[in-house]
Amino acid sequence: PGTGSSTLATTATAGKILQVLQTVKTDTASTSSNNFGDLSGMSAPAITTTGSNKVLIRLFVHWGTEGGHAISFRLAKSTGGSVTVSPIKGDTAGNRDSVIFGGLASNAPWEVNPASMEYLDSPGAGTHTYKLQWAVPSGATTAYFNRSFRDNDSAGEARTPSVITVMEVAA
Repeated sequence: PGTGSSTLATTATAGKILQVLQTVKTDTASTSSNNFGDLSGMSAPAITTTGSNKVLIRLFVHWGTEGGHAISFRLAKSTGGSVTVSPIKGDTAGNRDSVIFGGLASNAPWEVNPASMEYLDSPGAGTHTYKLQWAVPSGATTAYFNRSFRDNDSAGEARTPSVITVMEVAA
């Protein structure tokens, strides 16, 4: 009704979820590198898509840094096991990092901080692997995954899981 613009589904399966794959990381990791590297255990299982189907990527992560120190994350995609690209990131501007989560800093060393994102990728037919990469931009501290910077062995301190989920969505 009215004056709208949309695309109509041309098949009975358009928009349906065809497969769901997930990786859950419950252990911890750390980095103090200012160069982006793969975050061990945060790679989704390879997903094989057909035709012009899309891939919905969902990330929910936990991290901790020393108070006031930043951490950055980016999403990487490997297609056919050869080329890695960033399917989504912020615009490039000067010396700023172009990432999916960036400039994230803890207020205090006991915090376990959450970050999440969702993105609908149009990768084309083939086998695709999505993974999370991370870096400490200043390189002046250590960042932790699934725990706080302090990580005291006491009530009130936490260890948390992180999740990467990929879903094939029919075009």
